[in-house]
Amino acid sequence: GYRITPILMMINIAVFAVMVLSGVNIMSPTGEDLVRWGANFTTLTRAGEPWRLLTACFLHIGVIHLAVNMMSLRYLGMQIEPLLGSWRFLVAYLATGLTGSLGSLWWHNIAVSAGASGAIFGIEGVLLALVMTNLFNDDVRKALLKSTLSVVGINLLIGISIGADNAAHIGGLIGGIVCGMAFYPGIRAELGWPVPQWMTARWFAIGLPVVMVLVTALLIF
Repeated sequence: GYRITPILMMINIAVFAVMVLSGVNIMSPTGEDLVRWGANFTTLTRAGEPWRLLTACFLHIGVIHLAVNMMSLRYLGMQIEPLLGSWRFLVAYLATGLTGSLGSLWWHNIAVSAGASGAIFGIEGVLLALVMTNLFNDDVRKALLKSTLSVVGINLLIGISIGADNAAHIGGLIGGIVCGMAFYPGIRAELGWPVPQWMTARWFAIGLPVVMVLVTALLIF
């Protein structure tokens, strides 16, 4: 249950290492450097380079940015990947990284955005959605809900104070909540719990519009 998190961390670290070896400043890469390496630059993303929505999730704006995000990813991954399973965790990372990038693209007219924080907020969103179900007993649910909301709130406030891209954070969080709701029936089934037909239909009804919105956004941009 803990395989994808280290792989994602290694990919992020490797990308940053290659950037630095190519001459990018280790502490403060320029906007031009980030755009060249695939950051989510609104002008280019909207002009026919939608792949930036995903590549931006593996780029970081300096070694401190990388270190903070990788510590957060490791902490969350150790808790949540065993619960979700590796493939769901990977889907959550990629999907919420994408919704985070879309949130940034929607909010900003001209901006350069990069980092795994949208996906990290997305993983927190997955946990938030699952905490609201009966997967946990009341005491654990209350404790997890309190801690998760506190972490999300504090990180959003930090984002405001340092001028971080909270649009990407909120986009990732919303995507994570949707992913968590979509994953819930499958987790129930793996636990041997019955999955009512209405529940499957409900999550399908929620998930299908989200997929349609993402596909439409990719086609537009």
